[in-house]
Amino acid sequence: MAKVYAPVKDYTGTSASVGFVNGVGETSDARLLLWFAEHGYTVSKSVLTRLNEAKSESEAKKESE
Repeated sequence: MAKVYAPVKDYTGTSASVGFVNGVGETSDARLLLWFAEHGYTVSKSVLTRLNEAKSESEAKKESE
């Protein structure tokens, strides 16, 4: 599971189906991790790199079919 950090450091609640406590949530859903990164949340750079690489490989595979 990757940690997601909300833009509001003390946020406690649910965003995009992920529970946050004191600004920190966790998910392993690649689609949600990318969404959070695109909407001002902080996601580990290494996690984003792996997700983007996997997304690129998937798109390249679809194009070659």
